Amino acid sequence: MIDLFIVLASWIFAYFLRFNLNIPDTKAAVDTLELLVIIPVFLISFLATKSFSGVLRHSTTKDIMNIISSMIIAAILLMLISPIARMVHPSSFLFIPLSVIIIMIVVCTSILIISRLTAKLIFIEISGRKKEKKKIMIYGAGHLGNATRSALLFDSSSDINLVGFIDDNYALQKKYLAGVPIYSLNKALNKIIPEQKVAEIILAINQAKITHKRKREITDQFLNKQLIVREVPPVERWINGELKPQVIRKINIEDLLGRDAIKLDREKIRLGLQNSVVLVTGAAGSIGSEIVRQLISFDVKEVILIDIAESPLYDLQNEILTYRTNTHFNVIVGDITNETKLRRIFREYSPSIVFNAAAYKHVPLMEEFPCEAVRVNVGGTKILADLSLEFGVEKFVFISSDKAVNPTNVMGATKRISEIYIQALAQSKKYSTRFVTTRFGNVLGSNGSVVPLFKKQIERGGPVTVTHKDITRYFMTIPEACQLVLEAGFMGNGSEIFVFDMGEPVRIYDLAKRMILLSGYVPDKDIAINITNLRRGEKLYEELLDQKEELLPTHNDKILIAKVREHDYQTINKQILQLLENVDTKSRFELVEEMQKIATDYVSMNSYYPNGNGKDKKTGSDQKQKDSAGVTGKSTPAE
Repeated sequence: MIDLFIVLASWIFAYFLRFNLNIPDTKAAVDTLELLVIIPVFLISFLATKSFSGVLRHSTTKDIMNIISSMIIAAILLMLISPIARMVHPSSFLFIPLSVIIIMIVVCTSILIISRLTAKLIFIEISGRKKEKKKIMIYGAGHLGNATRSALLFDSSSDINLVGFIDDNYALQKKYLAGVPIYSLNKALNKIIPEQKVAEIILAINQAKITHKRKREITDQFLNKQLIVREVPPVERWINGELKPQVIRKINIEDLLGRDAIKLDREKIRLGLQNSVVLVTGAAGSIGSEIVRQLISFDVKEVILIDIAESPLYDLQNEILTYRTNTHFNVIVGDITNETKLRRIFREYSPSIVFNAAAYKHVPLMEEFPCEAVRVNVGGTKILADLSLEFGVEKFVFISSDKAVNPTNVMGATKRISEIYIQALAQSKKYSTRFVTTRFGNVLGSNGSVVPLFKKQIERGGPVTVTHKDITRYFMTIPEACQLVLEAGFMGNGSEIFVFDMGEPVRIYDLAKRMILLSGYVPDKDIAINITNLRRGEKLYEELLDQKEELLPTHNDKILIAKVREHDYQTINKQILQLLENVDTKSRFELVEEMQKIATDYVSMNSYYPNGNGKDKKTGSDQKQKDSAGVTGKSTPAE
């Protein structure tokens, strides 16, 4: 009824405007019988578009589009009826001047839209008075910042008070955007935020226009003011191309520790994978599953997924079936130390490329169970490499770790021994299979990494445990690591160790503080940070390169080649076979002693594994008498 009343008012105003606001002329020209045409026409257009059915306080751009659609329908009908009526009878009341129709449509459209927006704003204002609004600022006064302002303003559920914009662009500072002031970062931090008691910052910055380093610097300044920091996602993640407040999410630690986008030679990867059958071991793990996802995106001929972890493998299988179409893959539950089963898999599927991501990786647990680390990490890798040779695999990619460099723990030593074996195979020049090793540091969000551990500790209310205040680690996101693994896999001629540029090392204590701040708490006030001791086999800092290795550049500045040492295959093979023989019955000390013969740079930092006299430093007892099963202490959280 209100909309029809607006139509009536617009009709009168259109005549009034046509006759230059002259009331006598307007009265003489107006024929009320025209309403017998106008009212039904607009009623039909309203019913056709349902423009009246939206809830006013929740009006959106869709409601505005419905109004515009109804006005277009009404205009077309009136413009068809009016000339036809004039041809039939020039003085017919059905004839409405074209100028009146145009003015009426424009005025009516404007009033209908304004009425809805006004109603919505009034509702927001009235409801907002009932409770104190949260004061926020938007970092970024460009197109994305303005879109964020609009999304928050026209969402009745967002109870916010926009204090201002923050922008680094000097030309925009001290100006206004849609009536909202724009401040410099310095003024916002030192004056506006404390005076206005701002509680939250929304980063509305185009990701392509800001480096991760700058983003980290900005976020850290806000976090140090105990502000909640949220971020507008990229446009492609918006709901139906429209920004909604619900998609503006809290910034997380992965956003801050990630780095600028890696430029891949996708054509080289595509050609390398073309018509390939690819076997991925450890396919359900953090790295393995991401490798699988990226392989599928390159449309390989077939992917074979092997993992001993049944539930994660099942989840990955369902994910692929749900989100991927026309994908050829096979899921196999199996252990890489089961040579008989692996041989059957190689014979049945004839893989041309193997990515070996299967491994035990938790440092403290592998210190407790060294026989398992040797059996899987060394034995499993050897079986896979040997079968790759036997069945003529074109390329074998081994995923190593920075812990393999000057290893101080069992896990790192097993990775180093696997590296040595693969290098020895490649250097023998007897085989056509090309062996490639990739080496990188900690992966953000991977199973057992420090980030999920800290998140759980924060959710429980603390404390967050850090083993040493000065301990540092390199970090890389899972997609970053896997992209580089794929590209490195198709570089070079084999035998290379590809080392990834991990950026700057991160102090774990600072990481803990940042994660607590991101969760909205104050370190050592709301949530304590407890400093414990370095765990068995744990380094204070990680290395990506041995002192005896040299670095050579590649076309990708994120990937470097470590110039490796020469290894005699016959000698190394004999030593590894001796290490694997009766591995489950050997004591810790015996295993470590044999590993040190192969990985000569392995110096154990575990008191259970002395270097030379076979005595436990804690008890002085003969370590060989220890139970070979290895359960002598409480298990500690995984790194």
